[in-house]
Amino acid sequence: MENSKIAICRVGMLVHSYYLTDARVRRQAEFLAAQGYDVHVICCADSTSSKKGNEHRYQVVNGVHFYLLSLKKKRGNVLRYIFEYLAMTIMGGVKLVALTLKKKFDVVHIHNMPDFMVIAGLIPKLLGAKLLLDVHDPMSELFQENYYIGNSHPLIRLIKLQEKLSYRLVDRLLTVSHTMAENVSKKSGRAQDQIGVIHNFPDLSLFPIRNDERKWPGNKNELICLYAGTVTEHYRLDVAVRAIAIVARTIPGIKLQILGIGNRLQKVLDLARQLHIEDKVEHLKLVPLDKVKSIMANADVGISPHQSGVFGDLYFSTKIIEFMTQGLPVISSRTKTIEQHLSDECVFYFNSGDEEDLAKQIILLYNNKDLVAKKINNAKKILPRLSWQAECQHLSSFYSELRRWGG
Repeated sequence: MENSKIAICRVGMLVHSYYLTDARVRRQAEFLAAQGYDVHVICCADSTSSKKGNEHRYQVVNGVHFYLLSLKKKRGNVLRYIFEYLAMTIMGGVKLVALTLKKKFDVVHIHNMPDFMVIAGLIPKLLGAKLLLDVHDPMSELFQENYYIGNSHPLIRLIKLQEKLSYRLVDRLLTVSHTMAENVSKKSGRAQDQIGVIHNFPDLSLFPIRNDERKWPGNKNELICLYAGTVTEHYRLDVAVRAIAIVARTIPGIKLQILGIGNRLQKVLDLARQLHIEDKVEHLKLVPLDKVKSIMANADVGISPHQSGVFGDLYFSTKIIEFMTQGLPVISSRTKTIEQHLSDECVFYFNSGDEEDLAKQIILLYNNKDLVAKKINNAKKILPRLSWQAECQHLSSFYSELRRWGG
């Protein structure tokens, strides 16, 4: 689509994260800006920065205007999350209105969590903007799994109520997979084909597909397994550590590298010490997104031990595809959404939460160089369609349809 064919359309986005490190939001915003949209993003301050003041700092990166609020996103208990969600809704809403009065947005694009942040877009909607909610995560299922509480718990009932009301307040809904679209459809009462789907597939400009043949370390008595991502309850790094302890009896040179932070990181490292394998579990220093592929290049296996369940079966790990672009064989929990995209021909699957089965798959992989090569080659065949380069056209079509629908 040529920029000259698009009348200037102003888009205001609101997200409870730091824009420059939020891959989904940044990909969408930069693509729309490249297509001629005037994109303005309101986001949290950088939680890794020690700078204070300048509450509404303003920057332009790759054509996208973004504004940093004074709020920093931090991991904590339920009360901390409630505080941040309310603060982001109020502060973001004030900033959206201030920008709307200057620029009059055509579309206000809210990224959850929380869902009720759509309240921040109501005044722009009254002034003519189309209000869109992008459902990254299913809030009720995520809280159920993280806090081990059931459907009938008052907190879950409250979260489900805000989901339902939020879905009704917006003009359109967007989400991350067809499984999630089915979930959102049930909650919102809208037909599934009316809910847009933009998958969280990796950008091949950041993760170009490697075509060189990797040396398999099976004859070197060592194996580097890499986990890349957040370290929380859902991602079950405890299962990976226990599996490494089992495998170490057979492969003494095995090592688990962890690239990521989270509220369970210290517990994972403590577990490694309790199992006397602290020398086999290494926490890597965080690096910018464009440097991640070099860390993957030095690993032998990519792992995703995420938990199945009400949230886990809706979850899709972008890191699995990123591992594949770098020629790594992948071991993953067998969960619903992952299986929809990747067959056993591409992935070594294990039963979620089962460290013995994970250990079994690691040993199987280590001892079967030909099977590894076969799965890697099968994965490479499907990678072009599991990429942002393929997915961005769906976003273009979605926005074009939204503008026509809006008159």
